[in-house]
Amino acid sequence: MSPRVRAALFGVLVLVAAALGCSKDRSGGRDQRAVTAPQGPDCGHTACGSNFFIDSAQNGDCAAGANCSMSLTLVATGDFHINDQYPYKFRADDAQGVTFLGTDAAGPSVFSKAANNWQKTAPQTGVMTVAFQSAKGQKSISGNFKLSVCSAANCQLEQQTVSTSITVH
Repeated sequence: MSPRVRAALFGVLVLVAAALGCSKDRSGGRDQRAVTAPQGPDCGHTACGSNFFIDSAQNGDCAAGANCSMSLTLVATGDFHINDQYPYKFRADDAQGVTFLGTDAAGPSVFSKAANNWQKTAPQTGVMTVAFQSAKGQKSISGNFKLSVCSAANCQLEQQTVSTSITVH
């Protein structure tokens, strides 16, 4: 293959990758240490990833059988921000004694931007509200959070497992 053809093919690949808004190189050519959130089981948050972290919180007291909610707060770090175009979604796993109250067309255990469960609160933060009813006791809520954060150079599309405990009185 001639160098000219090889260069043209490379150019097409670069354009396709840019059009998809995704890149395997998540650093955008910068030093990763400057923009990476702590990772691993002891990161200090509910979940951590490259250029973001997620915190969870129960929204007030929750009485058995009452409508309750919790928040999953996504925080982009460093030069990254919330991707306004992404269809954020949290799919809760089945939990004994917990009934999810999602209104997404995909079912009651799905919470999404389309169902108005997602709210961007600042350029680097957004909150997914998860509504539920539960029996009394300590409960574990887990699931898959589909999210995206972007820098000027690229966007990350992520699926993060989230697990948190709630207390129902």
